[in-house]
Amino acid sequence: MISIYSSFFNVEKMSFPWRETLKNWLTFLDGRGEIAIAANTSMDNTPELVENFFKKFKEDNFNNGTVTKVVRTEISYEDPAFDGKIKAAALAACSQPFCTLLDCDERLVPQQRGQWFKLTRELEKNLSIDAIMVPVVDAFQDESHYMCGGQSLVQKWYLHRNSPNITRGVVRWAYRENGSIDIKKSDSCELIYKDSGELVRAAGLLAPLPHFMQVSALSSGEVPFVWHLGYLDKQQRIKQDEFWQPVWQNRDKSDVKTAKKIDELEKIQYYPHRLLSWKTN
Repeated sequence: MISIYSSFFNVEKMSFPWRETLKNWLTFLDGRGEIAIAANTSMDNTPELVENFFKKFKEDNFNNGTVTKVVRTEISYEDPAFDGKIKAAALAACSQPFCTLLDCDERLVPQQRGQWFKLTRELEKNLSIDAIMVPVVDAFQDESHYMCGGQSLVQKWYLHRNSPNITRGVVRWAYRENGSIDIKKSDSCELIYKDSGELVRAAGLLAPLPHFMQVSALSSGEVPFVWHLGYLDKQQRIKQDEFWQPVWQNRDKSDVKTAKKIDELEKIQYYPHRLLSWKTN
């Protein structure tokens, strides 16, 4: 059984397609497991919106066994590590033996449900690690293309054990002497051990090859991955960056540049793919 957990805040204000996201996660779980959302104090009543969504879903799908939880948090956005702390609150509400952190703009491939459950069995048997690094693909321009900011796809701690000693937060060595956080080393949401602040022991699914070779390997559908849709709507991307830029600057105590106009995003190189869609069909 898997707990999907996430942090939600200002989802309407920042134009997130959050309803479609929750529908995707519910479709993926198919009546199993649970979804735990930590909804932080927002300008658009995000906690109430998510609670009402789940209430309506249960009314329309009373036979669906997926447990849904909304944890209300009041973490200050002035806190440089607020995002990780909200996610940690969502993780603390999870009750299943394995957990998957997803953001509001991330989707799963329903046809890969079996592959994810297989990973939980592998993790259950392998006591030398506590997490599995799953690749994420950035959809870009349209559903048939992706972008990659480096030579290889990013792999994240998406799947991990539910352990009292595991949380989300800033990895110990990302803190500077002046108390700031090096944003090249931390986004405040790393999977860490509570007692040491070190990264959780993990194994990756893909070898560190060029991204086009990795995407080719993912095309078979046998290796699970996560879709990130944060660059499909460029105007919404700019709106997100307008929120995050001062957060990153407060965290890093330095000037951080982000895209201000759509034509800046249009310059990003993108590539075709033949991957499974996040859509049900």
